[in-house]
Amino acid sequence: MQIRFLMTKMFRKIYQRSTFLRHHTRKICKGPENVKTLELSNGLRVVTERIESPLACVNLFARVGSRFENYDTNGLSHFIEHMAFKGFTSMNSEAVACQLNDLEAKITSMTTREFQVFSAVCPSRSAGDIVSLLTKIVTELGLSDQEMDCERNVIQHEMQNLDMNPREVMFDYLHETAFQGTPLANRVVGPSRNVNKFNRDCALYFMKNHYKPTRLLFTAAGDVSSDTIVDAASRHIGSSEYEAKAEDGPCRFTSSQVRFRDDSMPFAHISLAFEAPGYKSLDYLPLLVAKNHIGSWHKSQGGSHRHASDAVRAVATCNLCELLESFYIAHSDVGLWGVYFVVPNMNIENVIYIIQNMWMHLCFTITKNDVERAVNITKLELARRIEGVVNSAFDIGIQIMLKNERTPLTNMYQDLSRIDPKTIKAVAEASIYNKPLVTAAVGPTEELPDYNRLQAGQYWLRL
Repeated sequence: MQIRFLMTKMFRKIYQRSTFLRHHTRKICKGPENVKTLELSNGLRVVTERIESPLACVNLFARVGSRFENYDTNGLSHFIEHMAFKGFTSMNSEAVACQLNDLEAKITSMTTREFQVFSAVCPSRSAGDIVSLLTKIVTELGLSDQEMDCERNVIQHEMQNLDMNPREVMFDYLHETAFQGTPLANRVVGPSRNVNKFNRDCALYFMKNHYKPTRLLFTAAGDVSSDTIVDAASRHIGSSEYEAKAEDGPCRFTSSQVRFRDDSMPFAHISLAFEAPGYKSLDYLPLLVAKNHIGSWHKSQGGSHRHASDAVRAVATCNLCELLESFYIAHSDVGLWGVYFVVPNMNIENVIYIIQNMWMHLCFTITKNDVERAVNITKLELARRIEGVVNSAFDIGIQIMLKNERTPLTNMYQDLSRIDPKTIKAVAEASIYNKPLVTAAVGPTEELPDYNRLQAGQYWLRL
C-alpha cells in the first residue's frame, strides 16, 4: 500500500507539471522538427534545437545594451555582465564556482549595443541545472559593494586596453558620428564617469525595468529536451506577469566625418560606410553577398593578381595598405555597410580611389561570375554560423532577438540562389550610389580627403 501511495503521488506531480506547461506555454512559430519555439504566458521565450552531441550549449539572451541606455546609465548593462557570477543572494561566488565545476560547465558572456548573452557549455545531462543557475542572474544577483568596487577596477583596466586598440576606437567613433544624438551611438562599456558612480541601488532599479521576461530568451542546442529547459525556466521566471515587449531605441543616421589625428602612429585606421538596412530586412542577404564580393585582404597573405576582387587585387599587387576589410554591421532595424582599411598616410587617397571604383562596379558592371562566387562565400559564412552546438545556439538567439523568427539554413540557401547581378545592382544603387557617406579615421590622417571630395566620388557623370 505504501509503494502504491508513493507511485500515485509521483504520477500526480508529473501530471500537474505537464498540465502547467501545457496551459502556460504556446508554440509561436514553425520550423524544422528538431527545433521547438515556445513562449510562456509571461512572455519568456524558449527555443531548443535537438542535435546529437555529448555537449549542450545553453544561452540566456537579454534585450539590453547601450542602445537601451541613456546618458546616466550608459555602460550599466556591461557592468551587470561583470557582476553576473560574483555571487547571488542564495550563494556566494565560491559556491557558484563549485557548482559550475560539479556541472562540468564553462561560462562566457558578452554585451553588445542591442543584446546581452550568458552562455554555458556543459554535458547534456546538466542543461536543466544550468538553466536554473542562469536564471539567478536576473532574479538573485548579489551586487555586494566589495565585488562592485573590484569589478569597477577591472572595467577601468578594460577601457584603457580598448582605448589603446585603434580598431576598436575607430569603430566606436564610426557609431558615434553615424548615429549621433541617439542611443545607438553609445559605447558598450560606457564612459568612466558612469562606471565610477554605479552602485547597488542603480543596478537593481535598472534590472527591474529592463530584465523582464518579455526581454529574455533561452536557447539551447544539443541532446536536450525542450521540456527540461522550459520546466527549469518556468520554475524561476514563470511566475512573473506579462508586460509589453521592448521596442528598439530611436536611431537617426547622420552623414558626417570624424577624425582623430595622431601622427605618432605608423598607420591610419579608416572606415568609409553607408546607412544600410537592418538584420530583419529583405535586403540583408543581397548586401551580405555584396560585402563578400569585395572581400578582405591582409598583408600577410602576400600580393598576387589571382585575388578575385578588383579592389583586393589592386591593393595587394601594389602593396598600398596593411589591411583591407569589407564589413556589414547589421542591427535589428538599421546597419552600417562599408570598408575598413589600415594604410600609410601617403597611400590614403590611392586606396580610397580604388574602393570607390569598386563600389561603382557593384552598382553598374558586376557580372554573373562575380555574383556566383560571392554567393558561394556567403553560403559558407552562413553554414559556419551554425556549425556545432555553440554556434547554433548563438545563431538561434541572434535571429529570435533581432527579427523574432528563426530562418532555416536551407531557406536562406534558396534565397541566395535567386540572387543575380540585377539584384546586387538594385541593392547597391539603393544603398551606395550617391548616398550620404560617414567616415571615421584614427592615426596620421593628414592625406585623408575632405568630406565633400569623398562624397563626390560616390557617383559617375554619365551621358
